[in-house]
Amino acid sequence: MKASFNPVLQINKPLIFERMRVSDSSKIYDKVNGIYEDLIPVIERLVAYQAVFSVEENKFEIDQPLLSQCEKIVFCYVTIGENLCLEVNRLFEDGQLLQGYILNEMTNEVVMDVTNQLYRHIKSLLKPIGYHLSKRLSPGECTLDMHYQSLIMHELKRSFDIKGTLTSAYMINPEKSTLYVYGADPKLPDSDVDFDCENCSSVNCPYWRK
Repeated sequence: MKASFNPVLQINKPLIFERMRVSDSSKIYDKVNGIYEDLIPVIERLVAYQAVFSVEENKFEIDQPLLSQCEKIVFCYVTIGENLCLEVNRLFEDGQLLQGYILNEMTNEVVMDVTNQLYRHIKSLLKPIGYHLSKRLSPGECTLDMHYQSLIMHELKRSFDIKGTLTSAYMINPEKSTLYVYGADPKLPDSDVDFDCENCSSVNCPYWRK
């Protein structure tokens, strides 16, 4: 099973403002909110999605206990394209620091929302045939070594024209992109969320949630 997915643009404004520590009672709320609203059409104009996945029989040697127990591996890639990354950089270079900061937070939220949309889509395809998904596992996190970025990219490039590349340090270009995997197996519990912050030790991460 291999397919592209067409996401819907969704930006969780309250979550972004919470991460930025901007409440509606803040003195800078009106200014931040105005910039936020002005940046929405910028994102709509510049976003260039690619969201693809491939479900494979687990014949891969991946040193991760959860994945090794699963019948199938799901390889995923999500990007919102290069142009939004360039726009964030342009704003910072032009001295529009607050605009650049807000756009950066908005684009991070867009990437995360697309991964959530893709999770629900894959789940809807696998659940009827008896498979449940593990939590999302990203190289460099979740006890999955960074070099597995290369394996995921290689497997997806066998079926898709991936709009992205890896550096020698396994970083993805364009920046607003992510490679990750799921295990899929009938014995896994059914879950409504694909990432559980309670099981993550990075409690100082601004995206960590109780």
